[in-house]
Amino acid sequence: MSRSSIFDLLHQRHQEAVPVVETTARSDYLPDRLHLVDGVALTPAGFVARGVLPDAIPPELSESLHGPDGYRLLVHPIKDVMPLEDNRLKRLEHKAHRLNALVQTLMVEALIMLEALPEGAGFDLILTLPIRSSQAGDIILAQAREAIMETQYGDRLESARLAPCQGELHDQMAVPEEGGAAWALWLSADSLLNDDDVARLEARGVLGRSSKGPGLHPGEAVSALLLQRVLPDHDAFDQGWMIEKATTCRHEKRSEQRDYYRREQLFALLGQVWPDNTGTPPDTTEKNQALPVAPAWLVVDSLTLPGRAVEAGGALMARWEMLDLIDDGIGVDIHGGWPGEAMSALQLVLATARLKQHDCALVLNIADEMQSRALVLRACIGPTVMADQL
Repeated sequence: MSRSSIFDLLHQRHQEAVPVVETTARSDYLPDRLHLVDGVALTPAGFVARGVLPDAIPPELSESLHGPDGYRLLVHPIKDVMPLEDNRLKRLEHKAHRLNALVQTLMVEALIMLEALPEGAGFDLILTLPIRSSQAGDIILAQAREAIMETQYGDRLESARLAPCQGELHDQMAVPEEGGAAWALWLSADSLLNDDDVARLEARGVLGRSSKGPGLHPGEAVSALLLQRVLPDHDAFDQGWMIEKATTCRHEKRSEQRDYYRREQLFALLGQVWPDNTGTPPDTTEKNQALPVAPAWLVVDSLTLPGRAVEAGGALMARWEMLDLIDDGIGVDIHGGWPGEAMSALQLVLATARLKQHDCALVLNIADEMQSRALVLRACIGPTVMADQL
């Protein structure tokens, strides 16, 4: 995708006004709630944003990466990446150089999202990058901060930090004891197009090879999300999505269970995160507001690993027979390869790409052998809209 076409798409994106909130640094934000306002991403399939979802693309043979069988690997590279020459990063950690290029490539689109900030509101910059060198991480963070400082939003940047890739989203976005801004710009990137990450996938037994059965094809992605931390006394939001903490279920290895038991485990998890509210009186309070009968859109991390498509399809059909996993959902690894630690942020962007203002989405993680995870994007519906729907 050319840079000009990305900007053409961005100019089509409509930025709605958001409610003005208190911008003073506070530390009493709700630890289990986040307000997702907007998100963009760059993937091997192309640019992703609200209303913009490119078609899935097939993997291609790598020129440099080979599997243990000696055959060239099937991979998903991002083609349109800003060329950077930073020998410091290459000396410290070669992967860090690629991640910095990915971040800088998406920086303009990330900054455009800041137009949604209330007048005068400050924000924090948070980066999640799976690199070993802390010095390399500091360099990438400094360059991202410098890019912001050169814009009209520079004087509104209150802090910039690196957050661990592992862990719950709400913990990554949490503020220190001295407090933080109500708004956060989150950038997350990863690239598995290197020998070390290929070796890790092989060690896990999930690497997709050109010479044998299904598996994960190394890919890469970079995402930017504009999030709002939620205060206990906040007013109701009339746009975006509320994200509560994910529900995780640990279980026996998938490979050692029959399809029926795997489907039943996932079916039970769906019942926990998306209760059947049919026949129950409507509740107009935001916290307990009933979800729709079914999600409008599904995002699943993997459908190419053995048994995952059957497991997800069976559980979803049993829970919502009107849903079609192909027409109403997307498998991240099918769409543009396996994005590694960039998965969590990318799933959120992919979830919002197909949603209308008052639609809700379900995000599933079933690639792991011994656990399943489900996350709901609950549409924010203002009091007027709620009254009209009752």
